[in-house]
Amino acid sequence: MKTIQKVLLFILLTLSLAVKAETKEISFTLDDRDRIIRTEQKVESMEKRFDQLFNFLWAIIGIFTAMMVSIFGFAFWDRKLSLAPLKKEDQRIVAVLVDFAKTQPKLNEILKNAGLL
Repeated sequence: MKTIQKVLLFILLTLSLAVKAETKEISFTLDDRDRIIRTEQKVESMEKRFDQLFNFLWAIIGIFTAMMVSIFGFAFWDRKLSLAPLKKEDQRIVAVLVDFAKTQPKLNEILKNAGLL
C-alpha cells in the first residue's frame, strides 16, 4: 500500500512539473515574423519555377510526340509509295505466267495449286 502511495505521489509531482513546462511562454519576435515572410516568399518563387518547369516539360513532350507521329507517317507513306510499282510489276508477271500456262499444262497445274488461276 505504501508503494502505491509513493508512486501516486511521484506521479502528482511530475505532473505538476509537466504542466508548468507547458505554460512556459515562447517569445515570438519581429525577426521571427520576418523570417517566416521570407520563407513564404521563397516557397512561392519555387512554386512559380516548378510551374515553368512543368510547362517546359509539356512542350518537350508535345514536340517529341509530333516528331514521332511525323516519322511514322512518313515511313508508312514511303513504304506504300515504294511498294506500288512492285505490285504492278507482280500483276504483269502473273498475267504473263497465266498466258504461258495456257500452252504448258504443268505450269497451269502449278499456278492452280498456288491459287493464281
